[in-house]
Amino acid sequence: MNVAPIKDWEEAKNYCQWLGKVSGYPVDLPTEAQWEYAARNRGQNILYPTSDGSLKFGQNFPDEGRRPMTERVDKYPPNPLGLYSMAGMAIEVLDDWYGENFYLESPTKDPKGPLSGLEKVARGTDSIDTPWLTANTVLRRNHPLELDTHYFEVSFRCAIQRSEQL
Repeated sequence: MNVAPIKDWEEAKNYCQWLGKVSGYPVDLPTEAQWEYAARNRGQNILYPTSDGSLKFGQNFPDEGRRPMTERVDKYPPNPLGLYSMAGMAIEVLDDWYGENFYLESPTKDPKGPLSGLEKVARGTDSIDTPWLTANTVLRRNHPLELDTHYFEVSFRCAIQRSEQL
């Protein structure tokens, strides 16, 4: 149960859509709004997407100063929604296009990303970044559509795209 490194956004997108076909559920990459809603435990004012909203190295987040590598996804407790490793294992590419000033003009409720772009949005953090700065629920970054190789610190998660409870 380790993170799945990806080389390009399309790899992640194709996997989620394949998973949707075999499962019978509408599955895709999460939007940025969906990722943040999940990381903040249904949109609450939570700074870190961990089991209790704080960073406790070695307890709910990877040890500070450890060498760059991923660990088992379930090594640390999930957040209150039951989601593991929302920060600390890998940067997660999302379905939305990146727009540097998007939030200056977007709606506040369930914003949809720009209609097009050159890069995708990425959220979360990996084991290399400075956790106090990058592991929070509000940091967003731009991510190229394709990398030169598979990097263990770049991954994704899939989300079922329906509002009704399963």
